[in-house]
Amino acid sequence: MPIMRKNGGTAAAGIHQGKVTAWEKLMAVPNELETVPDELELLIGRTARTLLTVAPHLPTLAAIQSVLATGEQASKRGYFLPDEDEMVRVLFSNYLTTRAALLSTLQDLRPYALKELAEAHLRRPELFVVSYCAACLLMRAGRFLVDSFRKQPVIWKKLDEAEPRYGIPAKQFTRVYRSLSSLRNVWTFLEASRLWQEQKDELRKLNSHPIMQPVMELLAAEEPWIETSKRYYTQHQLKYRWHSFLRSNQSGFRNVTFALFKMSGVLISEVRMQWKRKRVTPGVQRKLARMLQAGDVLITRHDDAASNLFLPGYWPHGALYIGTVAQRAALEINSQHADEEIADPICVLEARKDGVLFRKLSDTLSVDALVLLRPKLAATEIRDGIMRAMTHAGKQYDFEFDFRRTDKLVCTEVIYRAFHGCGQFRFALTHRRGRVCLSAEDLLDAAIDQDYFEVIAVYGVGGNRFVMGDRAREVLIKSYRK
Repeated sequence: MPIMRKNGGTAAAGIHQGKVTAWEKLMAVPNELETVPDELELLIGRTARTLLTVAPHLPTLAAIQSVLATGEQASKRGYFLPDEDEMVRVLFSNYLTTRAALLSTLQDLRPYALKELAEAHLRRPELFVVSYCAACLLMRAGRFLVDSFRKQPVIWKKLDEAEPRYGIPAKQFTRVYRSLSSLRNVWTFLEASRLWQEQKDELRKLNSHPIMQPVMELLAAEEPWIETSKRYYTQHQLKYRWHSFLRSNQSGFRNVTFALFKMSGVLISEVRMQWKRKRVTPGVQRKLARMLQAGDVLITRHDDAASNLFLPGYWPHGALYIGTVAQRAALEINSQHADEEIADPICVLEARKDGVLFRKLSDTLSVDALVLLRPKLAATEIRDGIMRAMTHAGKQYDFEFDFRRTDKLVCTEVIYRAFHGCGQFRFALTHRRGRVCLSAEDLLDAAIDQDYFEVIAVYGVGGNRFVMGDRAREVLIKSYRK
């Protein structure tokens, strides 16, 4: 049966009630702007933020019931009406976006997990908890969608259609169904669930951990809605062998965590994630750093499909370069974030799945291609724009891509809210995915058509090299206006 609250809310809804939400608790924890024990602790904190952001955006009972009613009407009629088609597309696209975010979160953790797991024991049970929480969200939402639609051929067929407007390839619903029917994935999840139940009392010690407390609350909210019985899966003709290789608490954490990351690797491969070194190398990053000025806009691209999945265009992502401490001092930038808190090498404000955070340039530039844009504004206007953007730091990522709300932001919205109204800048929002927004390629159009930005450099288009000046503008136009 679908695992969802009857009132249509997500299983995580309970943690967002009261005066202080789990997200607010987590955002009170120091991030990379302050001293943190180690890099893995930082990444676990980012993972926790992502999990809390994604959970409320998973499919709700009310939305599913609406699609089912629409499917029944379409079955009688023999086809979907345009507005019905759009409703189904938006629901499925939102689900695929959150699924990709969870998978890429596990991918971010994977190198650190493998390093930990190479030792005889897993020293960080936090790795197991965050990976298990991600798996719970993936399994619950995916199974809820499949259980609701697998007996509705007209909806199944519709969801398997390719839809370029939403960046959805063909056969996506079938892929999701197949991943949930995988013997390996089911066995891995059931082993992880059993370990969670066996070690819950021990793991509750993490309730006092400032980063892990909200994740533990999320797991507690998810737990009643997660089906872990063998009976459920055997009813779906899934044959697997229920056994345990747990020899001790430590080896259990180690083995199951390894299996969870192995499962995530299989799922990531289904969305064609390519495991390879990024083409923007540290040497390229250093060269670019010498070009950058405070207020510059970075438009970036990953070659792997999962990073670009369900985002429009060849160029899907943008970030705002706020400058080094010296560059900000030269512009007399003052904000609620003192310079001693935003110390070098933190010099980018960027919205990603873990929220709107200040980041290292090397983190933002771990990509395969990029465009460097410089706003044609006075120094005082650039200063005002950066200061305005910095007030949004700490907000959640907006998986609905809705620019009408300001409590959550997408990547390009940081730039939109920084510079719209500065000087001549008046960005026109466009309709995408049933929402009004500003895409990264809309920003490129503002550079090319409206002359809002100067195209300083393009890298990674037509070869691993920088293209500068007028030639950069020509290469940029050809890269996405096809």
